[in-house]
Amino acid sequence: MSAPTLIYSSRTTNWPVIGVAIAGGVALALLGRPWAGPWPGMIVPLAVFLGVFFVALVTSTSLRVTTGPRGVQIWCGVFGWPRFTYPAARIRDAEIITISVMQTWNGGVHWSRHRGWTFVLRSGPAVRLTLTNGRHVTVGVADGEAALAALRPKLYA
Repeated sequence: MSAPTLIYSSRTTNWPVIGVAIAGGVALALLGRPWAGPWPGMIVPLAVFLGVFFVALVTSTSLRVTTGPRGVQIWCGVFGWPRFTYPAARIRDAEIITISVMQTWNGGVHWSRHRGWTFVLRSGPAVRLTLTNGRHVTVGVADGEAALAALRPKLYA
């Protein structure tokens, strides 16, 4: 009989951002009054705006994180896309950090040259991974201790 495997999984949805985004999109559409202008000329900008708005809303307002013996998997958005996988073999170290409100004002999925990939929707605990190539990945989770406990047996075995 094999030993039990500990796996951590959490899902975070940023409902306030969804509400503000929908209200802002409706306000922009109403203020822009696309029906008042030359209609054939307004359909392309309106379609581009609605397409970009929908893609941003669907991909950056929800985050599902799973940590375990295989490493860390991150699914972004409602449909689980984009998806990021960090195998345990690529993770050199992991630590728990606290993300403040000031660091999450532009929450979601983004990359920075100094901070690496960041997947954060709200303030609170996060797991910062240091990869074998020296880069960092920061992932917001509901319970940092549980996420790290599921990841550490593989890292320090």
